[in-house]
Amino acid sequence: MSQNPTVLPTTGTVSGLQMTQKTNDALDTLNTHWSGASAPATPEQYQFWEDTSTTPATLRQYDGSQWVFLWTLDSSNHRMSLGAATASAINENAPSGNWNRIINGDMRIDQANEGASLTLASNSPVYTVDQWIARYISAGAGSVTAQRVADAPVGFTHSLKATVGTGAGSVGATDLLYLQQPVEGLNVYDFGYGAAGATPTSVSFWVKSSVTGTFAAVLGNGSRAAVNTFTISAANTWEKKTINNIPGDTTGTWPTDTSAGLTLYIVAAAGSTYQTATLNTWQAGFFLASTSQTNTLLTTSGATFQLTGVKLEPGVQATPFERLLYTTAFNQCRRYYCKTFPSGTAPAQNAGTAGALFNSAAASGFGSSYEFGVPMRAAPTITTFNPSASNANWRDVTAAADRTATVGTTSPDRCNISGSGSAAGNANLIHFTANARL
Repeated sequence: MSQNPTVLPTTGTVSGLQMTQKTNDALDTLNTHWSGASAPATPEQYQFWEDTSTTPATLRQYDGSQWVFLWTLDSSNHRMSLGAATASAINENAPSGNWNRIINGDMRIDQANEGASLTLASNSPVYTVDQWIARYISAGAGSVTAQRVADAPVGFTHSLKATVGTGAGSVGATDLLYLQQPVEGLNVYDFGYGAAGATPTSVSFWVKSSVTGTFAAVLGNGSRAAVNTFTISAANTWEKKTINNIPGDTTGTWPTDTSAGLTLYIVAAAGSTYQTATLNTWQAGFFLASTSQTNTLLTTSGATFQLTGVKLEPGVQATPFERLLYTTAFNQCRRYYCKTFPSGTAPAQNAGTAGALFNSAAASGFGSSYEFGVPMRAAPTITTFNPSASNANWRDVTAAADRTATVGTTSPDRCNISGSGSAAGNANLIHFTANARL
């Protein structure tokens, strides 16, 4: 590393050995990009400078008036991070729209719960806001709840919040708490995982926690994992985290069909069973954290962990979060879950007639076919709800009576729900949900 003169003598008498030494010095300077803790004294436009005053070192280029940050090279972790100017130049050539493979990354859509709090049972993963699963395992923690809340960093309106009730006395080897999203294989087929040439991947998100320390962001499929860490520096403060250039996995089995192709885990706690010292490298096994994982959150009563603005994308550098129109984001979610209840109403028995499926019976037996509008991932599971009573039947509003409901043929495009016991001309209503989640 040096900043030797790069202009060789052209006048005077110089011995062959001296000329060789000056040439080698100049080549050393060029090879190491004028590396040093201070900028070269008389730079020329387009000249590079490896700034060793930073950790990791930073490569800069002189634009004629100032030094522009291109990237840092972290030799300890073998990772490069792009500067804003370089990232912007790359992003100009990136495909526009739907580059984010995470659905509902801003946590706006919560069809099943509409903001209601969910109490998690230990080792029983549950869908919270659309597409996001919360899971915890603990013999000691009294309870954990998950809920969409109107608390978010600037530019966002909602986040997914996990809250620990009574903290555990300690964290066992198999204890854990994480938020995850499985991504459909059709949406990550172009990552090329499982073969030579698999593309690098980058992850970015906003996080807020009442507990500071080291946490984990993990890509995996249940049998293979790439664990990366992030640090929360300030309690109860929104912080943006970026993990760039996660290598693509060239081995393993990675579905590219309608099954889960890749899963992102944001891990708030994980016992030693799930920990690894190998970071930013693909390995066999179900790993969720590093050996430096902070697990205080599970042992602290009332501790909270919030997440929003999540983006998973191919490429060496994370780009800004994509702001989708609500209708676009909503329809992405409806591929996996939809309901007849109006927005703002969580599915439940006896929740009102607004939005209910209608059928005017032609005879005692009747039925309706419903097109989902957005093709679902697979033939969904249909759950029916009575709009005006605490059962799962049709409501004959003309006769103020309930009629037996039967779910018939169901496909990714439509479902059929029949009824019996009504009378010709009577109006019958029913709600349903269609669930094709991963």
